[in-house]
Amino acid sequence: MLHWFRSSIKAKITLLVLFTTSIVLAIVLGFTGIFSRSVVQSDARSYALGVAEVTAGRLAKELSSVAMVTRNLAYAIGYGQWDKRSIDELLMTIVKSNEDIYGSTVSFVPFGFDPTLKAYAPYYYKKNGMISFVQLADSYDYFKRDWFKKPLETGKPTWSNPYFDEGGGETLMITYSYPFMEKNLEPIHQMLKGVITADISLDHLTDMVSGIKIEETGYAFLLSDKGDLIVWPQKDLIMKETIFSLADKLEAPKLRNVGEEMLKQGSGFLDAGRSLTEKESFLAFSSLPDFGWRLGVVIPKHELFAQTYALEKILLIFGVAGILLLSTVSLMVARSVSAPLKRMAHATEKVGEGYFDVDFIEKTRLDEVGQLARSFVSMSKSLRSFMKDLTQATANKERIESELRIAADIQKSMLPSSFPAFPNRNDFDIYALMRPAKEVGGDFFDFFLLDEDHLCISVGDVSGKGTPAALFMSVTKYLIEACTTVDTPIDETLEKINKLLAKNNATCMFVTVFLGVLDLKSGDFVYANAGHNSPLIWIQDAPVAFLELVGGPLLGIMDPGLFRVGKTTLVPDGRLLVYTDGVTEAFNVEGEPFSDDKLLRTVERIRGADVKSITEKVLREIDEFCGVVPQSDDITIMALNYKPDRKDRDGLIPERTGTGPMAQI
Repeated sequence: MLHWFRSSIKAKITLLVLFTTSIVLAIVLGFTGIFSRSVVQSDARSYALGVAEVTAGRLAKELSSVAMVTRNLAYAIGYGQWDKRSIDELLMTIVKSNEDIYGSTVSFVPFGFDPTLKAYAPYYYKKNGMISFVQLADSYDYFKRDWFKKPLETGKPTWSNPYFDEGGGETLMITYSYPFMEKNLEPIHQMLKGVITADISLDHLTDMVSGIKIEETGYAFLLSDKGDLIVWPQKDLIMKETIFSLADKLEAPKLRNVGEEMLKQGSGFLDAGRSLTEKESFLAFSSLPDFGWRLGVVIPKHELFAQTYALEKILLIFGVAGILLLSTVSLMVARSVSAPLKRMAHATEKVGEGYFDVDFIEKTRLDEVGQLARSFVSMSKSLRSFMKDLTQATANKERIESELRIAADIQKSMLPSSFPAFPNRNDFDIYALMRPAKEVGGDFFDFFLLDEDHLCISVGDVSGKGTPAALFMSVTKYLIEACTTVDTPIDETLEKINKLLAKNNATCMFVTVFLGVLDLKSGDFVYANAGHNSPLIWIQDAPVAFLELVGGPLLGIMDPGLFRVGKTTLVPDGRLLVYTDGVTEAFNVEGEPFSDDKLLRTVERIRGADVKSITEKVLREIDEFCGVVPQSDDITIMALNYKPDRKDRDGLIPERTGTGPMAQI
């Protein structure tokens, strides 16, 4: 290339023009992109912070107006003589005439309304577009409720945290409580008579916050002073999760950092990454005065910079077009001043550089030169066809290999990979690994805490191998995680998953699954088996044995499928080993399988090791057994060691009741 540059005027002019214009274009595009993004981000910061602060102020204003109505009602009740009818009419009027108020009550202290009546708390609220009534004294002991106790204890009005008012308004709400006293008496005789409340439905807050629209997919959300999700895009998570528990479930440390930053600062603007949306985004947030709540506004970056990207693309198109135009003009000028080279020598250089579309006027000659020219043209056409096929084949191979590598990385990321998995728990230890036979496989494992006292484990094996099995595996894994709860019997969980997998299963793929839930306090272990290998169990000095197998159909083949529940109890230091058939059906050079018996002997020999050593030693034993024979099936191994602390073993666990997987036995 250097020799060609030195010896050709055409090359010098063309390359110099191309290089110079490319540098100029790169500088212009870079400066334009950096400057425009900086301006857009700065404007977006100001706009988003303004939206957050205005909305927070609007929310605070509406909440303050509700508080003012409650205070006025308290003064009216305190200075007047009110009977049941007049109190009912007053409450009904307030609820009906204030669209922000969901419900209201005048709740009296014991015998505060009538010396013969211990409790009296009429409550009017909105339901299905109508005003409904309930006597709270008949629904529950309102004297013990925070909205009643706190204002009486402090003598000051209070806002409650969001809660579900079962037996009253029957919805998620926040309550403003104002204590009142009988003002007609002398100050020395005045005593607190009760509490007047005004409730605001969280649905009303959600409608207000959801009305904020930023770009196309931006949204707003609301957190309590402790990080509770008061308003959130997924409504099923409202008041059931905090931003921190959600971050832990999603294994998203960035989301936890966002929550900590919001609660630490009153307002701000930060880069939220992918923690709040599937794509990169910014977050602006502001606090609500007197509440400690935080309002967040999410702005997707790709929408924010859409016009900037479009401008850069237009500049790039015009720049490339300009380079091509300049190159063409420079080439024409170079040709006009450069001496023509001999056609044959020129054609030979072109072929050497990879340009095979050559032709010669000399090919029409009948002598040896014509014959050589025709042979040269024929050779160049053959080389062009060969290089085209080779390039296409190489590109296809590289694309397939790249896709398989990406698929393998995605599959690995779906499985737990951080050990110890629960560093803050010392009442159990768990370790697992999965090694696919191909780049991607159909085996999977998972484990997660259903609550503080229940650990769910699952191991599965999808029929077949490769990409189809991996896709089916990912669906099954996430169905297990989504359907398994403390309150759902484990056999019903498998029935629900089977029904979802069997629906529209045109390929008739299936999966075997072992699913179990361990009560970390009692050691009770309930499990169900969908056609999977029986796990190994060893307790104290008893020999390693197979867990009693409970039958069950394969998942995904037919609906309905009936599953049975098995139960055993793990004493302290009891252990389980769950695996797939890739372990026992690994073959050596003689065609012999690793087998159940060899697995039993292997585990018996290492039974006292920690869970990680057990898992790795079993895998190493399989590799030594198979030797040079390539792995024919996916291999998955999971080891669990139940080791509760001394207090649990001495039986000092408080009695518990419930309807979870343990209570069904």
